[in-house]
Amino acid sequence: MTYKNENSLISIIKFTPLVFIISISIIITIFLYLEKQNELEKEKISIRNEFINTNKELVKQEVENLYDFIIRTQEKTEEKLKENIKDRVYEAHNIAMRIYNENKNKKTEQEITKMIKDALVDIRFNNGRGYFFIYTFDYECILLPINRENEGKSVRDFRDSRGMYLGKEIVKSLEKSKESFLTWYYPKPNNLKNPDFKKIGFNIHFEPYNWFIGTGEYFVDFEENMKKEILEYISKLRTNENNYFFILDYENRTLFQKIDYLVTKSFQKIELEREIKLFDNIVKNVQKNENFISYNYKFTDNDDFLIKTSYIKELKNWNWIIGKGFYHDYLNAIIEKKTQELNNKFHKKVLNLISMAIILTILLLIISIYISKILDKKFLGYKKEIDKYIKENTKQQHILSQQSKMAAMGEMLGNIAHQWRQPLSVITTVATGMKLQKEFNTLDDKIFNESIENITNSAQYLSNTIDDFRNFFKTDKEENYFNISNTFEKVFKLIKISFKNHEIKFIKEIEDFDIFGLENEFIQALMNILNNSKDALIEKPNPRLIFINAYKNKNKIIIKIKDNAGGIDEKIIDKICEPYFTTKHQSQGTGIGLFMTEEIIVKHMRGILNVCNVEILYENKIYKGLETTIKFQNIIY
Repeated sequence: MTYKNENSLISIIKFTPLVFIISISIIITIFLYLEKQNELEKEKISIRNEFINTNKELVKQEVENLYDFIIRTQEKTEEKLKENIKDRVYEAHNIAMRIYNENKNKKTEQEITKMIKDALVDIRFNNGRGYFFIYTFDYECILLPINRENEGKSVRDFRDSRGMYLGKEIVKSLEKSKESFLTWYYPKPNNLKNPDFKKIGFNIHFEPYNWFIGTGEYFVDFEENMKKEILEYISKLRTNENNYFFILDYENRTLFQKIDYLVTKSFQKIELEREIKLFDNIVKNVQKNENFISYNYKFTDNDDFLIKTSYIKELKNWNWIIGKGFYHDYLNAIIEKKTQELNNKFHKKVLNLISMAIILTILLLIISIYISKILDKKFLGYKKEIDKYIKENTKQQHILSQQSKMAAMGEMLGNIAHQWRQPLSVITTVATGMKLQKEFNTLDDKIFNESIENITNSAQYLSNTIDDFRNFFKTDKEENYFNISNTFEKVFKLIKISFKNHEIKFIKEIEDFDIFGLENEFIQALMNILNNSKDALIEKPNPRLIFINAYKNKNKIIIKIKDNAGGIDEKIIDKICEPYFTTKHQSQGTGIGLFMTEEIIVKHMRGILNVCNVEILYENKIYKGLETTIKFQNIIY
């Protein structure tokens, strides 16, 4: 005759080494995974820093080069302007001389003058701004295309906005040389309020009639053309989506940007998060000589915000801000490649670990089989003695009594094995973790104290469990007041490491009140419920959630424990509190956890236990799960 406890003990001896080595393998695998993650994070930081520093230096150099180019171009602006108007006046002088030479012996001076005026009056250049004028050395206006009514009048006393006699100065300069440049200041036709616009003119002596032919150009207008040429030059520079120039002015306009529709539009329409205006931020930085700026940026309302770092530089005399930046999102491809490399290394380590674990598992399995055979022989001898004793005792009652004791012993062993599994696992895990942290010099005082506290609490729970099981068979159990909040805290201390390792999150709403009953047994009941939820959750993806709600309602205590593990088939939900009924694999459960829980809640604490499937709304998402409800009717408080 083989008793239940005998088989259980032999099975424990056989499979404990196997379970132990598998557990160690899992712990080491987790450690390697964490190590890999740490290595990956360090590599990401290194790649990020290198990427940012390299690109910072690149955009800085390119902006500085463009800035130097514009400065050199600015320095040559007046020179180019003089060259431009000089070439134009030469053209007009050649036209006039050709007309004169062709007609001097055929027509009168008055006729030739008219022919020259007709030839030059409609000529425009420099985008329609430029024209030719003709004056005599006696200051008489011969040709003025923009104001024909002044032709024939004297300009002897004409002065510019700074008081210079323009005609006199031109004549004076031409008396020294046949051609000359002259600078004066005069309002622009479209901006009469500002009389101080710089204008550069060139004049040449037309000797046949003692005239001077000339033209002039506002420096600011020619400068605007230079700006357009520079912007056109920038547009032809090689760029890409991650790296391009942009130019702003202090009127909040985008003068140049990769996206055409943004040009000339207010830069402030593109805002940073928290409603900080990007343009204002750029202006503040450039005025403080802080050339690098990082910000969130998007092209259109339909795009996502992207992190961008730009180098900016102020071009003061044009009120420009020149910039070039790069997007950090291009880091992702680089980091993804490095992650793949580290994953490959990690997989090799895991394969080596699994190979070693298999070898050790086989070795320990052989040892456990050998030991189990020895114990089996011992138990056979023990059974023979029991059988002999039973045969000698003819009283049926005594036989039944012995069988009952053996059955109780088997039940006790099973319960102890079930209840000790959690704290022993905690002790093993914490001790192993302390060892690894000590080897890697990461074990500080805080972690050490927390680990010792967890081991102590688990050991205390083991001790308390023995008394709980002894009390389980007593009819005169001593009940006391205990605080529900403190009780839950005791539970959390015992399970926090295991639940944290499996990324299980508690959402707690526990009121502070006392109840009357058996605290240790109640802790056992709560542990059974939470462990069942944990076993179901670890098979599910994140988030893994357990909701705990404890409150008083009209002289009743209600405790609800819910998870989002998907619930249980409605066909079998009524059976889950039956002894030895389990939805788990044989290696994961015995089916006595909820049975013991119901015994404690209903029989020992005169409460009600109910289990059902529910839907849970959390963070705008609906989950399915199992809800365990505990109610106590007779409250003493």
